[in-house]
Amino acid sequence: MDRSKLTQLIKQKSAEEGFQFCGIAKAEFLEEEAPRLEKWLNQGMHGEMAYMANHFDKRLDPTLLVDGAKSVISLLYNYYPEKDLNEDKNVKIAKYAFGK
Repeated sequence: MDRSKLTQLIKQKSAEEGFQFCGIAKAEFLEEEAPRLEKWLNQGMHGEMAYMANHFDKRLDPTLLVDGAKSVISLLYNYYPEKDLNEDKNVKIAKYAFGK
């Protein structure tokens, strides 16, 4: 199967599974993003998510994470609930944090 047909098949299957978006990119070092990620981490923008600073090199180069990787497939699924779950307007809780 040629590359464009495989890309089309992956995107079709992701839509069938309910994903709103499927992007496919070449697995390579993210040179442009590296300084931005480093700055973001150094400014503490990741808050209490300390794991975001782990494996800095692998976050920037997926071929270090998966040997022989050629592509990265990114999927988007909207889990935004339809109704407003924040009854108390003085308290803000991210909608994904509510659970079922």
